[in-house]
Amino acid sequence: MATFRKRGKKWEYRIRYVDPITGKKTEHSKGGFDTKPEAEYAAAEAYIDVKDGTVAKNPNILFRDYADSWFDTYKRSVKETSLRSRETYLNTLKDTFKQLRLNKLTHNLYQKKLNELSKRYKRNSLIAVNQVAQMIAKQAVKDGYFKTNPIADIKIPHYEDSNEKIEFWELVDIQKFRDYCLSEINKKRKKGSYYITLEKQRDLALFYLLIYGGFRIGEACALHMNDYYPLTKEINISKTLGSPASNQLKNSYKIFPPKTKSAYRTIPLPEIAYKQLENWISLRNEYAELFPLVFQESQFLFCKKDGSPMTPRDMRTKFNVIINKANLTKITLHGLRHTYTALQIQAGTDPKSLQMLLGHSNVKTTLDIYAHITGDKRRETISQFDKMLKQLDSGAKAGQDENQQKINSENSAI
Repeated sequence: MATFRKRGKKWEYRIRYVDPITGKKTEHSKGGFDTKPEAEYAAAEAYIDVKDGTVAKNPNILFRDYADSWFDTYKRSVKETSLRSRETYLNTLKDTFKQLRLNKLTHNLYQKKLNELSKRYKRNSLIAVNQVAQMIAKQAVKDGYFKTNPIADIKIPHYEDSNEKIEFWELVDIQKFRDYCLSEINKKRKKGSYYITLEKQRDLALFYLLIYGGFRIGEACALHMNDYYPLTKEINISKTLGSPASNQLKNSYKIFPPKTKSAYRTIPLPEIAYKQLENWISLRNEYAELFPLVFQESQFLFCKKDGSPMTPRDMRTKFNVIINKANLTKITLHGLRHTYTALQIQAGTDPKSLQMLLGHSNVKTTLDIYAHITGDKRRETISQFDKMLKQLDSGAKAGQDENQQKINSENSAI
């Protein structure tokens, strides 16, 4: 639909249409025509652009609306595991630019906003935010909003400490954690509190898979009963559990395939881990027999009494409670995976073997973590190296003294 009006000596047209990009009703106007027929002709041309999908140069479209339309198309071409993180960074951009019109996006403005975000986000997160922004801007060029990408060649702000510290526990932290968890398991409780003890054993068994197996939390939560091989003491990893995209409800979950082929793997468990796991399995089976109406049949290895799986959100909450009550060094659940890496390094595991155990698709990822952890221990390493050199030096001196005594003895005999 088109309307026309005369403003002073000039004519103006206004057309209303459904934007082919966003699917929303919008309007476009243009003035400065000497006659009404000229305005009518220009309006007809604008309608042709609408039909051809090239009218995208809607000056009123907001960045957030265009970003939503881009995401609606983008999400059909990627895995849901990738989608969740992309959506998080998209929301960051939408919150940052709020009511900004898309055609007002400039290089200087974007750089300024990126600099502001660097005060709240770590470097890797900021890089991910920028990746989403670049995809949106490139699509906007294709849709005719810009002739060239307005945010190309952007500079990621400088971080004073670009090497983000790798969090992990030392042996003393692990022992303190273990002692607290075992005290909770062995605590005397009133009758009717049987399930509390059961929960404590379940949680310890799961946490041990992170510390002594290097599992990602989503991998541990997704495990089924038949993923554990009791004869070989191994666990097969073939899936991960997380929240569905656009759904962050407390009890919502979805099973996803691993993001990469290398994440499919079989992990051998040390005795300390499989003993706690088998303790849990024994209690789990016992509870299922005692309370068949409460404990629904479940295929999940780590489940609640209704049979639903423990989620990463559940375990993060429980872990933080333990950290506070036991006065432990604060780290994330992913820090337990790094703890496993540190233990393997101390045991002398080479980077390539560690890569396969951790399920990294690129050995560079493993080497980066390896370098961080070994870097934190460089003083200890130098101390050991210095001790070895002193032993070699003292051995060499002892040999020289022995040779000199032999020479002196031979000279005396002559």
